[in-house]
Amino acid sequence: MSLMQIPRKIEYALRAMIHLADNPGGVARGSVIAHQEHIPKYYLEKVIRDLMKRGLVRGRRGPGGGYQLARPPETISFRDVIEAVEGPITLNVCVDGSSACNLQPVCRMFRVWEEGQRVLLDVFSHTMLSEIASSRPPSAFLGALVNSEAAAKN
Repeated sequence: MSLMQIPRKIEYALRAMIHLADNPGGVARGSVIAHQEHIPKYYLEKVIRDLMKRGLVRGRRGPGGGYQLARPPETISFRDVIEAVEGPITLNVCVDGSSACNLQPVCRMFRVWEEGQRVLLDVFSHTMLSEIASSRPPSAFLGALVNSEAAAKN
């Protein structure tokens, strides 16, 4: 069975941005983000480039360099991040506003796709990085996760 799921590129971009939002004034090295967020380094670099092009991330060169948010985390939504790496969010082609579907006048599903699109955009537009960064899991959970990963490697 195939699943409807968020592309890996979006997931990696959101993880990297949440990592940066955890320390909005600081700078994080790419290797640290990649390691802590379980993102392949080469993939992280591609995602960061897209985020930089859209003005969401700023790079700093030299000693102590790395990446940081270009704007405060309370002004960056999930929608901003998703659209920076993948373009406009569209649940189905009939609701993207650019293509006309011949079935639309009689399609009984259009209303469902249209409502799904509205709700999806609403959730992504109103979910800010600052909210997610402030909702860290308890440290006991993080410790258990790290220990289970270490055990799995052995």
